[in-house]
Amino acid sequence: MELDLFNSELCLADDAPIRLLSARGVRVRCTSGVVWLTIAGEAGDIFLAAGDSYLVRGRGLALLEAIGGGRVRFEKASLPLSALFITMLKGCWRRICYFPAAGGEAHVTPSA
Repeated sequence: MELDLFNSELCLADDAPIRLLSARGVRVRCTSGVVWLTIAGEAGDIFLAAGDSYLVRGRGLALLEAIGGGRVRFEKASLPLSALFITMLKGCWRRICYFPAAGGEAHVTPSA
């Protein structure tokens, strides 16, 4: 079974683990029950109750299983605030430092 890890919801049965490959950057949100998440390369296991979520950071295999039945939603994680701020600064820097000259060539503004 192939899952869209950026926009899907899944009902999990007890004692039936699901393998998640390439789950880095996916937020797993428990919408009902309790689920158990373990990720290769990350210390410890994660237990999520209804309303809890976890952002997968590792690149390894992730196993997801319900404890007595559960439901999860997979969401694309938004950029952390620091990454968003850096992206905005880079955009501002490009606009300040690079501007088209009369011939359409880009020039770099010398630093003071």
